[in-house]
Amino acid sequence: MPPSWTVWESSMNNRYTAALVGCGRIGYSLGLDKKREQPASHTMALLDNPRIQLVAGCDTDLQMLRIWHEANKKAAVYQSSSELYNWQRPDIVTVAVNEKSHKEEAIAAIKAHPKLVILEKPVALNTAEAEVIQAVADEHKVPVLINHERRFGEDYRAAKVYLPKIGEVQSIRGGLFSSMCVYNPAEENSGAYSLIHDGTHLVDAIEFFLDDERLSNPVITGLLHDKKACVRQFSAHYMTSLCPDVTIFMSGRSRYFGFEIEITGTEGRICIGNSYLKLYKRGESPLYTGFYSLLNDRASHLPKKVLYFPNMIQNAVDFLDGKAELQSTIKTGMQDLAVLEEMKEKIGLV
Repeated sequence: MPPSWTVWESSMNNRYTAALVGCGRIGYSLGLDKKREQPASHTMALLDNPRIQLVAGCDTDLQMLRIWHEANKKAAVYQSSSELYNWQRPDIVTVAVNEKSHKEEAIAAIKAHPKLVILEKPVALNTAEAEVIQAVADEHKVPVLINHERRFGEDYRAAKVYLPKIGEVQSIRGGLFSSMCVYNPAEENSGAYSLIHDGTHLVDAIEFFLDDERLSNPVITGLLHDKKACVRQFSAHYMTSLCPDVTIFMSGRSRYFGFEIEITGTEGRICIGNSYLKLYKRGESPLYTGFYSLLNDRASHLPKKVLYFPNMIQNAVDFLDGKAELQSTIKTGMQDLAVLEEMKEKIGLV
């Protein structure tokens, strides 16, 4: 498909140009979901930031590309990233393809020498592929931002600011609930299982609260397989310097989607999940004389919007302006992959 051209006005010179590789669900269509807080896709987030001009989109699916182009008529469109890079030199390349294509498309984006690559999570299917991406990024001196979106959310940021108020952390409980198989060895080459698809978010969020201390050497309990040898449920237990009791529970047996983290301290508790944040503090019990209970901290300010995508894109702009460091890096993304791979090894051996 030949490119469609747009001549940008000189007034656009103070803006960063951006190209999108992958015009599918996270790349575009989630931005049409009226139930989600918007922007909820890379396309809408790029368009929403006044400092960014979206100049091109790319997808191998011609029908998907046509739908995207209909909504973004000023942008050029391409059916391959190689074609895109032959015609365009964007400041930012966002890679939002399926996990199995991350390595190929991330490397191609890096070799096009943009000022920044935004790579949808996870970094790759496995740490071996991620290490290749990192090596190429280091060689070409191209920074990579990983879209582990909860690091950018106002709710998770507020929860982390509140952490000192709950005293010493006694336990962290993270839960992921869906009907998708937790781990399927037959899908190693596609990543079509929740351990990597959503589990990467859960691990990254917990390590975010742990100041990126690496979770390692898990004790596995509650392991359950189905008749096709797919893992449907397990718990992984850890000890860290910040918290002596970290548990990650994943279920592929649930008839709903749930994502939640509960952090319990000696003075309070934080409960956070999809669409909610609850903060509790120690106070005089309304139920028992002479006792203390955990009470809802109504004095704390709770964010009205989470702003995952806008904050992520703003971090990219601030980084390019030299005002901030990247808040989600290939280093932290690779650490998440290492944790997930250790889980896979353990649940495969137990």
